[in-house]
Amino acid sequence: MKKALVLTLASLFFTSCLNFKVNLAYEMVGAYDDSIKLSKLVNDEKEVVFIPMHHLGTKLFYDDVKTKIDSLKKAGFHFYTEEVKVDRKDTITIRKAIKLTGIPFSRDNSGYKHFFDSLYKHKVKLKKELVNQPKYIELGLDSINSKNVDVTFKEVVGYYEKKYGEIKLQPCDFEKSFYEKPDCKSKPINRKIREEVYLDFRNTNIVNTIVKDKYQKIAVIYGSDHFKGIEEELLKRGFKVK
Repeated sequence: MKKALVLTLASLFFTSCLNFKVNLAYEMVGAYDDSIKLSKLVNDEKEVVFIPMHHLGTKLFYDDVKTKIDSLKKAGFHFYTEEVKVDRKDTITIRKAIKLTGIPFSRDNSGYKHFFDSLYKHKVKLKKELVNQPKYIELGLDSINSKNVDVTFKEVVGYYEKKYGEIKLQPCDFEKSFYEKPDCKSKPINRKIREEVYLDFRNTNIVNTIVKDKYQKIAVIYGSDHFKGIEEELLKRGFKVK
């Protein structure tokens, strides 16, 4: 009887602790925000608005994103969108990308909610209901008013291997599908190196595109983690915060 009680209390404590940690993490990254704050940088030729997107958020948040996109469209802005693309037939690049990022692919474009559900479904009660980032077409963007300026997974892997050496795959990397994290026991790639490759490399690509592009009014719709690096690089190139 005492053992059962102890196990029950331990389970309740674990669940409560997990609830707190997960909800705190989502609060810190802004997943529970119901509105978005835009930032603007300018130089003598260009005006750049940054839309710091959450890939998992509230419906009200995405409603506000769409409202602001509509306003920017009317003001004549062209939009840069984020999507690291990959040829799903290139299985080696896919396996290397998973090993590099530590994140499996989402099944059938099911988005970040797929990862949350696989880890915490029925274990955590969220403070607010969260949904996946809507597709760009649902936010009012198309091939005329926007373009994907991101790199490909092949370019990400190529950048890493050129600088740090080949990503060597092991038998364990092939034991599961692309949609599950491998059970490899090898040491993960250093976090700072991952961030350099997956954030800084992509940020540099965005900044170079901004500088070279013909558009004078540009709205960048990227994950909020990218903004600091993009802003710092644009400031070095003569842009100012407005």
